[in-house]
Amino acid sequence: MSKTISRVIVRTVEETCEFALKEVAPVLKEGDVLILDGGLGAGKTTFVKCIVEYYGISGNIVSSPTFTIMNVYRGEKVKLFHVDLYRIEHNDDIFFDELFETSSNCIFLVEWGKRFVTDIVKMVEGRIFILNIRIIGDQKRELIFETYSDN
Repeated sequence: MSKTISRVIVRTVEETCEFALKEVAPVLKEGDVLILDGGLGAGKTTFVKCIVEYYGISGNIVSSPTFTIMNVYRGEKVKLFHVDLYRIEHNDDIFFDELFETSSNCIFLVEWGKRFVTDIVKMVEGRIFILNIRIIGDQKRELIFETYSDN
């Protein structure tokens, strides 16, 4: 079902940001969901910092929403919802149901969301993308950007 848009090996945070700014952020539109998939320490939150900078928001305000579950970053033209579903155990969690009700006027950047992707597709009107981040060295990562659905 998914289709690879681009794949790259990065060796630095700067290369990661370059990929985010040139390959991923320009594709995202309001209503879309970007699911960031990768193990602990893979760089999901770092990637979000790069994405928000594309929208004119300082990456310095980005922090992991592991305990808050969601952070909202407001740009001049778009709102970005940075969500972490790591602690959400089931798709029937009340937070999960209400989360995507505002999907038409923002972009969702969702960490740990791949296990819920079939549910998310049913809940949003926008497109679903997946960024797979695979650790292949101390700083080295393989980034695979895929389209999952074209809702």
